[in-house]
Amino acid sequence: MTIKTLIVDDEPLARTGLSDYLHRVDFLTEAGQARDGMEALRLIESLQIDLLLLDVQMPGLSGTELMQSLRHPPAVIFTTAHPGFAVEGFELNAIDYLLKPISFPRFLRAALKARDKLSPESLTASSTATAPASAPNKEEPEDIFIRQEGRVERLLLKDILYAESMQNYCRIHTVNGSHLPLLPLKELIQALPEADFFQIHRSYVVNLKAVEAIVGNQLRIGPQLLPVSRSKRAELERRLVGNRLL
Repeated sequence: MTIKTLIVDDEPLARTGLSDYLHRVDFLTEAGQARDGMEALRLIESLQIDLLLLDVQMPGLSGTELMQSLRHPPAVIFTTAHPGFAVEGFELNAIDYLLKPISFPRFLRAALKARDKLSPESLTASSTATAPASAPNKEEPEDIFIRQEGRVERLLLKDILYAESMQNYCRIHTVNGSHLPLLPLKELIQALPEADFFQIHRSYVVNLKAVEAIVGNQLRIGPQLLPVSRSKRAELERRLVGNRLL
């Protein structure tokens, strides 16, 4: 099989490098190049694209915004110089996440993963295992992936107690300890299911199932007291208590 691949990056040198790598892999075919998300959108609508090599940060329409705007997006391998986007990439079901500068061996591993996922056997198994389009699966995710210290780690959502902002990144507190991904709090919040997590303060988001008490303008999770913004207090009580307050 050949995989029709579109390169999307606002940097000419990055496009040239990816094109060179792509032409070294016999099962990849270059379908075109785009300089930004809007140009990529036009090409995706006019061409049959199997795979995107997609930069995350681009002017106008970012890579993640492009993926979110497509009803039936192609498979995607994200490419970026910013490791903090790993969680959002995994949330969008990316095949892989390549951190610039990208070596050819690393590119090849991602390409092989794409071939495995897009093979006729995999597509047949996937269509057999998934529900029909008229009954989409609406189950919430059970985990997220974070990148820290050069590795990607899986965190179960039920194990997360709360997270706090640390300026350009955040600290995630879990039942098993804390983690420091290179990820701003606002991006973490976007990856968490709204039904279970609530931002109580500009610097804190909590797992509602971990909250033990509301004490004045604070809430308690284990021994830890966290501040609750005045504007968030009423919504917190509604989300946490509902009609169960006696």
